[in-house]
Amino acid sequence: MKTISAMTPWSTLTLLSTLLLLSGFSATSASASASPSTQFCTTSTKQDVNTDLCFAVASSHNETTGAKDLSLHLSARFPDQNTGWAAVGIGSHMKGSLMFAMYPSSADDSVAFSIRTTNAHTAPVHLSASSLAGKKGPDVHVTRKWVDENGYSNVQVSCFGCDRWSGTTLNVMSTNQSWIWAWNGKQMAGSASGKMGLQKHEHKDKGVALLDMSTSYVPSGDLPMAQVSDARVSIPAAKEEKPKIHAHSPFGLVSLHGFILSSSFLALSIGLLAIRSGLAKSFKYHWVIQLVASGFILIGCSMGLILTIKHGGHFRTTHQWLGMLLGLGVVVQSWLGWRHHVIFVKIGRRTAVSNYHVWIGRALVVMGNVNVAFGLKLGHASKTKYMFWSSGVGLQLAVLIPMWYFWSRGKKIMDIVGAKESNDGAERGEYVDVGVEEEAFLVGDEEEIELDEEQHLHDKKEDLEIK
Repeated sequence: MKTISAMTPWSTLTLLSTLLLLSGFSATSASASASPSTQFCTTSTKQDVNTDLCFAVASSHNETTGAKDLSLHLSARFPDQNTGWAAVGIGSHMKGSLMFAMYPSSADDSVAFSIRTTNAHTAPVHLSASSLAGKKGPDVHVTRKWVDENGYSNVQVSCFGCDRWSGTTLNVMSTNQSWIWAWNGKQMAGSASGKMGLQKHEHKDKGVALLDMSTSYVPSGDLPMAQVSDARVSIPAAKEEKPKIHAHSPFGLVSLHGFILSSSFLALSIGLLAIRSGLAKSFKYHWVIQLVASGFILIGCSMGLILTIKHGGHFRTTHQWLGMLLGLGVVVQSWLGWRHHVIFVKIGRRTAVSNYHVWIGRALVVMGNVNVAFGLKLGHASKTKYMFWSSGVGLQLAVLIPMWYFWSRGKKIMDIVGAKESNDGAERGEYVDVGVEEEAFLVGDEEEIELDEEQHLHDKKEDLEIK
């Protein structure tokens, strides 16, 4: 009995040790088999921001193809059944990113999904799964689409060979992989087509999430299905990086493009001021300023065209189309100004060409200043640049509005400031001094001046009345 009693403590100790080892091995095995999800969530209930978006990712190594496969679960709650869209993309910026977008659908599943990308910071275009696979890119399949009982729209996607996408880099073993996300809670959707155009997101409804992809990577075996947790919180605590806004060089093409055009449209206003000044050489000041400004506008538009070509050659923004229209308008306006002068010196009065020249010129000044603002927004300009632009517009309005007011009452700037007019010609046609225009430069003899039939009849009538 003593021997048995002496052996009991050792037996007990051995048994406990064995149990501890087995429990430790079991815990380790369970931990290895159940990798935690990699998930990012962003929610806000502020008045101007109403995002409610989560996405989870998991990945594995495909032993057959040697590529990396990705599973994605995108989940979002939209304001209603026909409004909004949500999207995530691989990488830290839009250009070249492989994006996954979803929005409410009018179909039975109530969710539409599409694959997209873009060559610049513009609206992404639709990509078909077949076109991706045909270019030896990733093979994307929608595993499931549904709306749950809590009103969340969900899409599960399998992206086989997702690391083959050449636009941006996907490292499934990275502890700091960048993913972009964006949200729009205002656009009317309800389309079952994956090609629906996406309106721009608000500035606050986007960001860059940094995910630890290594926590959900499986080196071998089947691709695990990503699943957004019910808690809808980032797992592990993913860091969110503020979206990087590309800083343009002060002497780069973008900065020069903006500076030249904004300065040129300001100069056009100075040219308008010159023609109404009442100075002896007002016409000369006018055409010299406008000619130089027009030349620089064409140079600035050429820079814009080069920038468009460098970013894929797509005209998708109002700024681009309005810029091309302004460049064409400057050419037409310059010809109208020359033609007006030729006819005006001959008959000493306005014609239809003169009116076209005046009103197109005014429209160019207004449209030019507006398009500068569009360019500042497109280039994510700083508040300082917006301040300079608004100051320039304010200065133009402060000068041009009073100038037009007094001119409509037959007065010029020199009259208002009390200076003695130095013009030596009588005003005719309520436009400019004939003497001033005649002395500006020679325009050719009578045989080179073509007048329309109405002008010929008018001149003939004047001759008869004199006789």
